[in-house]
Amino acid sequence: MSTRLFFATLVLPCAALVAVACSASRDIKNFGGSTSASGGAGPGNGGSGTTTMAMGSGGSTGSLTLAAGGAMNADTDGDGIYDDDEGSGDSDGDGIPNYLDPINDGDPPPLKFTAISTTFNQPIGIDYHEPSNTVVMSVNYPNGTPSVLERIQFDGSHQPFSNLTAFTDEVKIATVRSGNVQGFVTGDLFVGNGVDGQIVRITNDGKTVINPWVDLPGDNNGLIRGSLYVDRTGVWGGDLLVVTTVGQVWRITKDGKPTMVAAVGVHLEGAAVAPNKPARFGPLAGKLIVGAEEQATIYAFGSDGKYDTYMLGPAVEDVDIINPHENFFGVNFGTSHLLGAESAQFAKMTGDILLTQEVGGSATGLFRLKWDGQKVVAQPIALAPGSATVGQWEHTTFAAAGIVEIPPPK
Repeated sequence: MSTRLFFATLVLPCAALVAVACSASRDIKNFGGSTSASGGAGPGNGGSGTTTMAMGSGGSTGSLTLAAGGAMNADTDGDGIYDDDEGSGDSDGDGIPNYLDPINDGDPPPLKFTAISTTFNQPIGIDYHEPSNTVVMSVNYPNGTPSVLERIQFDGSHQPFSNLTAFTDEVKIATVRSGNVQGFVTGDLFVGNGVDGQIVRITNDGKTVINPWVDLPGDNNGLIRGSLYVDRTGVWGGDLLVVTTVGQVWRITKDGKPTMVAAVGVHLEGAAVAPNKPARFGPLAGKLIVGAEEQATIYAFGSDGKYDTYMLGPAVEDVDIINPHENFFGVNFGTSHLLGAESAQFAKMTGDILLTQEVGGSATGLFRLKWDGQKVVAQPIALAPGSATVGQWEHTTFAAAGIVEIPPPK
């Protein structure tokens, strides 16, 4: 089937273009001069082309590309990524423009990691703190003294995030991103405290600690060192999702009401919800993806408690969604350093699921979990020449922040 694209050219006043750009979360200001757009109607209001703005007074000569292919704030191919983030290029070389292509075909590109020069004491957990545009880590494993959490600034300096101290075992972190449909406060942070079934909530930029915030009902729930994740898709109601060391899966509302989803009787670790986009994720769409490291098994839980399992090779330590315009940061436990990689290196995997294995399994210890249109596969990711050595991964994250050698993403 062929697709006919129609092209149109229009001239918009600067204020109009700025309004359109802001609707797609773009920060555009202080430009003068004329504006123009090319593109137009296509499938799902897509189309091919670019939107540019000529810079007059207050800016240098040239143009700023706002969108390449498709329409701003549209998702023509239904893969969960805006057309203007995907553009009209063909990253996987299959002849289909990115904004019309829901699946990233081919092998994932090799990755080159940079060792962040700042050192940490026994780091474990990591997540992005959106309000401060920084990364928060759990440190001082296994006794949590003198502090449990630290915030990492762009210059690499770090200081305690909250007054938490003396938490035992591995401390995994989940933070709330903006747009949460449950009503959780953006930037609130959740961890386990090393006590069976207990969850801690840190709010007010670390100044307020509720310990415990939730104590799961019953006994022998397991430790919350498995993983925590705040739903970003709405499929799970924006709830906090928790998996434990004895294989329990819980969802928790903003008011601290817990509901058990499933219990599978094995240690679970790593968790993230795949966006509800079947074109990209197939049977994984809308599911909570969780690793069972000791069994080298991946669980895909539905919100109704039903689940599928996949034995694809990786012994999963962590699970992340590869977001556009976010850098990768991973805790390299053996060296007490962070390893980072710029967002551009993940451009060909944007929107996919990243699996992290603690040791071995591939040159990087990372895999791309994907639906290839027929089956679910886990593709090992190669290590690029000149990369820092990967030792032992703990937890990983994607963040719009920069840290020393890794600049903030464009």
